[in-house]
Amino acid sequence: MNWLIRKLSETASYGLGVIVVMMVFEVVARYGFGAPTFWAHEIAGLLGAVAFLLGGAYCMTGGSHMRVTALSDRFPPALKRVSEGLALCCGAIYLGALAYSGWLISQRSLFRYMPDGTWFPERSGSSWNTPLPAFIKFALFIGAVLFLAVVLRQLVTLVRTGDTRRNQDGTPH
Repeated sequence: MNWLIRKLSETASYGLGVIVVMMVFEVVARYGFGAPTFWAHEIAGLLGAVAFLLGGAYCMTGGSHMRVTALSDRFPPALKRVSEGLALCCGAIYLGALAYSGWLISQRSLFRYMPDGTWFPERSGSSWNTPLPAFIKFALFIGAVLFLAVVLRQLVTLVRTGDTRRNQDGTPH
């Protein structure tokens, strides 16, 4: 599972470089030639959202997510494991609810049809009027599910081995 999340996240991270190039192009086109693009901001929003939504799961797989451990670092090992287990349970509840609500909103925005059966997803309302908002909502669902999978895996590892930084066979992640 970690390899999939890492590959997806690393691929999505290239979108951040694309955003930089697009925004430079947009500024030059707008202010240098008086011909702004109609597509740059919507594409940048999509690429940034996808990278952001996959970033949480990516950081969690590598143990590089932010933690506030001012108190828990002083706990004895047993209490530290309980604290980490409680944090993972809270994260699982939150991400489960986020995945569920993400599925509901993506269903309402992505799977819409006209009376004649034509697919008509939610659109941006801009001059380009793309269906990108529907895809961003679906990306929210996918990102929450992947993040939830990482949290649940770490919770299972904590219960089995007492340490989330190790796999079930005792080797480091």
